[in-house]
Amino acid sequence: MEEFIKTFVVADHFQLDSLLYGNNCFITGFKGTGKTALLFYLDNKLKDEDPITCTSFIFFKEEFTDAKRDELQAISNRFLSSISVEPGALLNIREFEYIWRWLIFKRIVSDNEDNHRNLFVDDEFWGEFERKVNQIKAPLNKKKSIIPSKIKIAVPYKDPATLTELSPEVEVDLGNNKGAPYQSFMLLIDEAEAALAKVNRTDIPYYIFIDELEAYYGNRQIFERDLALIRDLIFTVKRFNTIFAKSHAGKTKIICSVRSEIINAISRFIVTKEINKATSGFSVPLNWIYANTSSYMHPIIQIVLKRIAVCEGFEECNYKEIYNRWFPEKIHGIEPANYILNNSWCKPRDMVRLLSTAKNALQNNSKVFSQAVFNSLSKAYSEESLSEIKEELRALYDPTEIETIINCFMGYKTAFSVSQLKKRISTYYAGTVIDTHFNQVIEDLYRLGFLGNFMPISKIYRWQHKGDERVILADEWRLFVHYALHGALSLGARLNFGLTRGEQPETGDVVNAVVQKVIRSFALVEFTHNGESYLGQIHISEFTKLGYGYIGNLSEIVHIDDEYRTALLDYHEKYERWNLQIIPQELE
Repeated sequence: MEEFIKTFVVADHFQLDSLLYGNNCFITGFKGTGKTALLFYLDNKLKDEDPITCTSFIFFKEEFTDAKRDELQAISNRFLSSISVEPGALLNIREFEYIWRWLIFKRIVSDNEDNHRNLFVDDEFWGEFERKVNQIKAPLNKKKSIIPSKIKIAVPYKDPATLTELSPEVEVDLGNNKGAPYQSFMLLIDEAEAALAKVNRTDIPYYIFIDELEAYYGNRQIFERDLALIRDLIFTVKRFNTIFAKSHAGKTKIICSVRSEIINAISRFIVTKEINKATSGFSVPLNWIYANTSSYMHPIIQIVLKRIAVCEGFEECNYKEIYNRWFPEKIHGIEPANYILNNSWCKPRDMVRLLSTAKNALQNNSKVFSQAVFNSLSKAYSEESLSEIKEELRALYDPTEIETIINCFMGYKTAFSVSQLKKRISTYYAGTVIDTHFNQVIEDLYRLGFLGNFMPISKIYRWQHKGDERVILADEWRLFVHYALHGALSLGARLNFGLTRGEQPETGDVVNAVVQKVIRSFALVEFTHNGESYLGQIHISEFTKLGYGYIGNLSEIVHIDDEYRTALLDYHEKYERWNLQIIPQELE
């Protein structure tokens, strides 16, 4: 844990205090942005500030093994547990708020017990709350909770004849929220919540961290159930924090991390119950967008440099010195930090992947990150990056659909127009998800960083992870596959050359136009595109971009064989020529 804290980078815009002491209670971000790491960092920060702080972690994962739990618990003094759903349970209901309230009540009672009953004042108010919670009977496993299909609740009453207190148990089918037993369960939860609002806290800070809310599109019924579980957990977390705030339970909070793609999936596949209102204004988006720096001072690059410093045994990290010593001046003609950022999505996990693949690369006997090291790791890094994208897609598509989507881009071009991609789809993937839901798939791929936008005229790139929201589907723009995925998808310049030969010109293509003739208002030109010659025309108004004012006679400034850098606008059917626009030198 000490090494983790030393290498942890806190970006300037992360609102840590608003999470710990303010109104924010959700951490949102894409996979690999460091949500789990931030929770552990917050845990450490709290205990540094006050060593008696009690923290409790809940992981929403079926695959969270006992070994992993014990490993994490061994490195810090925190209570860890995981929650999963009993196989085949609760498939026919979509309301889980009462179930979540019960589970968090159980967690609070359990944490208080594990903390020697020191989190709450042990008075009649706590006793009432504890009695209500303990009336609900379920398999007891503090480390690994499984949401069952059925539970039992005790219904205490006094025998009028003997005045003896009796507690017969009633079975509650959690999958039938219309039956009388479930209504009794709901009433008991409401009574427990009313009791919780009256309990008194001690001065020991108490935080519950909930991590890894995941759902995968496999079995549709299970997928929708899991999305509903996650949706209602978000509402429940908000509800409990409101209770704590109203009861003035200082330094008592539940903080929950949520994957952005899961929020998108909830909005797409199930009734949202206005989930955005629950998270809006109460979440801290975890992103690493820094437009003002791309060199070694970028926080993502600092993650790598800090890890190197810790491994070398330095207490203080001189970023510039380590950067200059470990990286070459250029990698394929690009400054190393820029090269790394261009081949990443600006996420901490990208840097972890980079370091691990470098360690296992053919050139791992090198003492520095040479160009040879980057060349040898590129394929493995690319394949692991593609696997990460596929993981994100699992929240939106089934496995067959994911393979179809990926295969569509395999061995294709690095950059292409919307019409070119649609033509490829109609030829090879007609009737598949990428054909029937084209816009949705492209928007998803853009949001996840598989695709970006590229404008040939200005050579401008747009990426979601660099703050450019929403993909542009227009004639002037191209779609571009992320650099880091080229190796895994068998893409590259040589393949581009072969695939583009014979392709017709399209709006937005950049060409060198040679003047063949000058008439009153037009320069008639010829240009070559993919080995074929085409005719075009440039209107007199375009030449004002070159610094000319009023042009009385175009032939005075434009001559035969003059060459201009231009972009295609549209095709003039009548004259069988392309209209071209001049690209000013500052855009080249």
